[in-house]
Amino acid sequence: MEIDAAKMELRARMRAAYDNDARAEASAVICEKLRALPEWQAAQVVMAFAPMGDEPDIEPLLCATRATALPRWTGDGYEPARIMKLSEDLQPGRFGVREPHPSCTAMDWSEIDVMLVPGLAFDAEGNRLGRGGGFYDRLLNSARAAGNITAIGVAFEWQKTAAVPTAEHDRRVDLVI
Repeated sequence: MEIDAAKMELRARMRAAYDNDARAEASAVICEKLRALPEWQAAQVVMAFAPMGDEPDIEPLLCATRATALPRWTGDGYEPARIMKLSEDLQPGRFGVREPHPSCTAMDWSEIDVMLVPGLAFDAEGNRLGRGGGFYDRLLNSARAAGNITAIGVAFEWQKTAAVPTAEHDRRVDLVI
C-alpha cells in the first residue's frame, strides 16, 4: 500500500502543477522535439494518443507525415487502429477518451514503430505515472511482445520528477520528451 499512497500523492502534486496558460507553447516545443528525434524520422507507423485537456497537444503530429494509430477499445482490451483524419475518425470511447471509430482499420501491434505515451509524471529512468488504470502498461506489454518499438513518454517540463514510485506491473518508456 505504500507505493499506492506515494502514487496518489504524486498524482495530486502533478495535477496541482499543471499550467493551462503554458500548454499551447509547451506543446509546440514538444512537437518540434518529437519531429527532430531519429526514432520519429525513421518511423513508418506511430501509435499516439488523443490528448486530453491536461496533456500535451500532439495533434499537429497526427496523420501529418506518418501513418498514425490510436488505441481503440474492443471489449476485451485495446487494439491499434489506423486513423486518417482526426476530424472524422475519432469518437468518444471508453472513459470519454477519443478513440478511432469502429470503421477505422485495425492494425497489428507488430506494425508499430514508435509509441507516444502520456503520463502525469516521468523520471529520468523512464518510469511513468499514469492515471491509475494500468492501460498504458498493458498497451506497452502488447506492443513489445509483438516486436521492437520505441516508447516515448510525452510530458510537460513540470511533469518531470526525481523518482516515480513503481510496482512490478509498471512499464518504462525508452525516453521522455
